[in-house]
Amino acid sequence: MANQYEDDEDDFDDVEEVVQDPNGPANLRKALKRAEREKKAMAEQLAQIQADLRSRSVKDTLANKGVPDKVAKFIPADVNTPEQIDAWLNENADVFGFSKTEEKAAQTEEVAQNQAAYQRISASTQNASNPSRDADLTQKLAGAKTLEELNAITGNPNARFR
Repeated sequence: MANQYEDDEDDFDDVEEVVQDPNGPANLRKALKRAEREKKAMAEQLAQIQADLRSRSVKDTLANKGVPDKVAKFIPADVNTPEQIDAWLNENADVFGFSKTEEKAAQTEEVAQNQAAYQRISASTQNASNPSRDADLTQKLAGAKTLEELNAITGNPNARFR
């Protein structure tokens, strides 16, 4: 009976027949230099992308805080995340001429706007009809016996006849 691995053993017999390339080390050196150039290009590209991402993050955080963009060039390179930027701004607020009270003032203004919007919503719902009020009015209209009662319910005392 044939061995199931018989075909695999034949593959290793051809190794001695492979012809060696006389320029093998030279080709390896060329491939190494090419790989090093690609690695260097990729590293430069990664550094550029990281710098762009950091600057965008810094500018977005400064814009959200209401701080001028010119402050971005003074933020240290090791401060990257929005939380770190916020902490750095709080530490150095007095140096750059803005204070935490401006931030609080912006927050209180937002709270005032929210309260005004809430009052508008509340006022509009006070005058809205609810289902019990509609049912009561329907019952009164159905129970009216004379034209005067109907006019009194609808608020039209001077109704005209045609």
